[in-house]
Amino acid sequence: MIKERWPIKKQLVWAFVLVMVISIILTLLTWAAGITFLFSNQWLQPANYYESQIPNIQHTVQEQAAENHISWTDAANQTKLEKLLPPEGITYQIVDTRGTRRYGTIQGQVVENETDLLIRLNSKTVTDSTLGFGGLVTLISPLSGDQGMYSGALILQYRLETSPSPSISSVWTNTFLVLMLASPFVYIAAATWFVAGRVGRNVNRPIEDLILASKRIKEQDLDFTLDNHAPNELGLLSASFEDMRKELKSALTREWKLQQERSELMGAISHDFRTPMTVIQGHVELLKDSPAHVVHTAESMSNHLDVIDHNVKRINRLIQDMTVAAGTDFDYFPLRRETVDPSSFWEMKQREIGFLCSSQRVHLEFKLVDRRADSSPSLQLDVQRVGQVLDNLVANSLRYVPPQGEIRLHVDIQDVPIMQVTVCDTGPGFTEADLPHLFDQFYHGHQGQTGLGLFTAKRIIEKHGGTIGASNLPEGGACISFTLNTAG
Repeated sequence: MIKERWPIKKQLVWAFVLVMVISIILTLLTWAAGITFLFSNQWLQPANYYESQIPNIQHTVQEQAAENHISWTDAANQTKLEKLLPPEGITYQIVDTRGTRRYGTIQGQVVENETDLLIRLNSKTVTDSTLGFGGLVTLISPLSGDQGMYSGALILQYRLETSPSPSISSVWTNTFLVLMLASPFVYIAAATWFVAGRVGRNVNRPIEDLILASKRIKEQDLDFTLDNHAPNELGLLSASFEDMRKELKSALTREWKLQQERSELMGAISHDFRTPMTVIQGHVELLKDSPAHVVHTAESMSNHLDVIDHNVKRINRLIQDMTVAAGTDFDYFPLRRETVDPSSFWEMKQREIGFLCSSQRVHLEFKLVDRRADSSPSLQLDVQRVGQVLDNLVANSLRYVPPQGEIRLHVDIQDVPIMQVTVCDTGPGFTEADLPHLFDQFYHGHQGQTGLGLFTAKRIIEKHGGTIGASNLPEGGACISFTLNTAG
């Protein structure tokens, strides 16, 4: 009857009403059955029990006086009269014609005088009643002598009230009555226990769900749902808890993903260390293994040292990137633009990339076109970042270009402050499934490569105010082209 979806206040109100209704109904039934038992077994006498005996008493007294010539005003006949009356419940008094008390169990004078007696003769008066119920009844009836003459009056008094039967021990009767009076409290307690159990189940289930949910959250288990949608206080609490769980799961998922991304980004930066380290190692070995007359010329030595110095700076920059990766902002790439001589810059990059290609028996085709009217070195670039982009693109090409293959690096410096760089190869090219996602962060391609390098390249290009794109050549092979704003 009490529904779980009801508001708690309504459940409590209905619980109180049910307790009272159940208690009242059971109490009334108990009292009805108890009163019926008491009266049917004569444990109690009804209120009119003695009044119903009055006519028979009056008739017997008159009959005995006529048949046996008894004068009831004579005190000698007291014993005979008392045998005609019940031993308990009715008191009596015999008065003569003047209203004078002759004998009886009523000690006081009931009538004042002869006149009062005549006025009250054959009358019944009730005193000490409560709200018109019960009270002490005084009945005065005339007495006749042996000649049938008026000789006095019989005064009977009894109470109109229920009373215990003299034949039953008062202990049993009183015990039974106490149990009947205590029955409402017993029923209230029993009904409260029963109804409270129902309300308790309605309240306990969602609370137990919340306790279990809090324990699972403590154990970092968020793969569950709270489905209590009752439109009451506990339902709203469960809904709020479910919203909190969803937000917490989302936050933890983002945190877990962030940790994974940071780990993978650190791996990508570590991968970027390989190119400058390989270049440095190659030039050092070349200096060690080449004959002295070939290497130790001023120009040759300067070229080798420039390449080594440039790659050492790149390593330092990558160390700074690792510091950035230890933070949370993966898109943060600080640029340090500087004035660059395009001829010197691209000459050095040609030597670096050419060395990497030759080490894998891949041919490098390099082409530089400068369309500016004034060829003075006025380009504004972050040399280390642009070099990082080129290294990523060339490293990706070298990974898939077979021996005796070719990488083509074309640079077009336009009259407007734009420089376009294109890197193409004769490898297998990109799959159609990979092309739309090459520059997505942490994208894992069909051939196992991740998108960290290309994603980083895209962010660097965008920081330079440029764009980057990828395609496949009609004759086969991959091609990536990007533009840079060189105005600073």
